[in-house]
Amino acid sequence: MSTNNVAMRMPAWRSLVWVGVVGSVLAWTWAWYVDRGAQAFMILVAVAAMVFAFRAVAGMRIAVVGLMVAGFVMFLASLYWMFWVMMPAGNADALEMASVSLFPMVASVVLLLGAAAGFRHTKES
Repeated sequence: MSTNNVAMRMPAWRSLVWVGVVGSVLAWTWAWYVDRGAQAFMILVAVAAMVFAFRAVAGMRIAVVGLMVAGFVMFLASLYWMFWVMMPAGNADALEMASVSLFPMVASVVLLLGAAAGFRHTKES
């Protein structure tokens, strides 16, 4: 069965990886724009995840492991920022809560789902 639709030929885990990587870069960039702080380091982690993603979708298993580590680090950082925003001394509104923690958390979960599924499908390089 031949199809000309590129989306139908691309495995679902690769789509999840790319949505997670691009979402992470955008979410951490937005979080840094909103709160101007240590999120700049997380932008570097997200860019590193993008580099890992290029190698991971080519079939390199160690790059998929790097994606999982980067996704886990971004997930933990989003949890940290969620608790930081929710501290009693801070005046956080819903936009700041979503920008600083919720959007990066969702992107990192999508990245982790794609990387975990991709680990099973990649060959040892």
